[in-house]
Amino acid sequence: MRLVSGIKRYSCFFYLALFLLASSSFFVFLVSSNSKVTFEQCEKLGLPILEITTENYKSVKSKEKYINASYEFSGAENLGGNHSGKCKIRGHGNSTWNTTFTQKRPYLLKLSSPAELLGLPAAAKWILMANACDRAMLRNYYAEYLTHNVWDRMRWNPSSKYITLFLNGKYLGLYGLTEKVEVEKNRVEFEGEGFLAEIDSHEGRPYKFISNSGIRFNIRSPKSSQENYEKWAAKIQSLEDVLYSEEWKGGEGYKKYFDMDSFVDWYLLAEFSKNYDAKFYNSVFMNYDYKTEKLYMGPSWDHDIAFGNSAKSSTFSSVYGSPMSSNAWINLFYFFDPLKNSTAAGDYDGFLINQSHWYNRLFADEEFVALVKDRWQEKRKELWDSIEWLRKQGEALDAAAELNDSVWHILGSAAWPRVPGYRKRKTYKSEVDFLVEWCEKRFLWLDFILR
Repeated sequence: MRLVSGIKRYSCFFYLALFLLASSSFFVFLVSSNSKVTFEQCEKLGLPILEITTENYKSVKSKEKYINASYEFSGAENLGGNHSGKCKIRGHGNSTWNTTFTQKRPYLLKLSSPAELLGLPAAAKWILMANACDRAMLRNYYAEYLTHNVWDRMRWNPSSKYITLFLNGKYLGLYGLTEKVEVEKNRVEFEGEGFLAEIDSHEGRPYKFISNSGIRFNIRSPKSSQENYEKWAAKIQSLEDVLYSEEWKGGEGYKKYFDMDSFVDWYLLAEFSKNYDAKFYNSVFMNYDYKTEKLYMGPSWDHDIAFGNSAKSSTFSSVYGSPMSSNAWINLFYFFDPLKNSTAAGDYDGFLINQSHWYNRLFADEEFVALVKDRWQEKRKELWDSIEWLRKQGEALDAAAELNDSVWHILGSAAWPRVPGYRKRKTYKSEVDFLVEWCEKRFLWLDFILR
């Protein structure tokens, strides 16, 4: 019996060891925890440095409970000046916080009073974006650039500034200081009543519901009463009912209630980036303004697994559409060949966003299709030029990104997502080159279809 018991105990330890070795995130944690980067090294990078010190040096272990802290910026003379004060900090995010995909975590910073940071408009809440799933650490930043400089007709979109983050004296790497998506002054604003809704598959939201077409909504902001949440949810459902009604193209149809400019621009960014989450799955925001009686798409958010950084394939979960009857293909791509044009999120060719849910319905309207094509023509040169801007941003971040990798070791590693070829891309420059090349090929494919 002792021999059998010993074998069982040995087997348990053996399989546990295999699991830990197979877990890339655990291996990254072991390596990163022993790495040291000094404040002086980071000063040479030329980026603002944010130092956060928690009360009694407590570790940030929860995304529900805040910890009292203080913060101080240095090296920000060219971005509105240095700043310091009291704050609170907690964890932030869904997959990037709750899973073993990564060990580099995002945080939510809540200042004791609203303040301008790094030249961005005053607010109390700020996201410290880890960009841990994006080896180029550029995808969210590039999407923001596009919303402000190319597809700029959404009501508001966040901006970010790159920083070096220290928490309780320990270097945590290259982060983005990002404006939080919320109904607040200098963020999503309404003159009267309005609300921000999000399509999101995660649990734990204040108020959530599933629409008649099977979309998982939650009312994200502002915080309000149960009565208001129910009223706002009913408003969204009534608009979806209009979209799928028999008279949906007429004078009392969806165009009376949907802001066409924002719906077109949001779509073009989501489709160009081939953002898997934007398939009405996660982090899809829209806002309703009772004064204008319009529903607006946006803000645009969460592009870390966009721009070729995913190997996921399309799914067709809408009860109103199927892959072989996609309105997108019927109206845009008359020689559809499913063997040549991929719906996989990581491939540069093929449609993704317009093949399911609301956008599949919208692409059955010739007027909406014409708006998409016209907007593409209007902005195609600016979009092409933006890819060169992206390349230059990668060059400017090279030293900071390599220093970040000296701690987190994500370049060339098996850290998620494992996009084909990741083993060979062992330098930051190689990841930037991969991103730039994907954007160029994606542009050329869409330009051929939409011209």
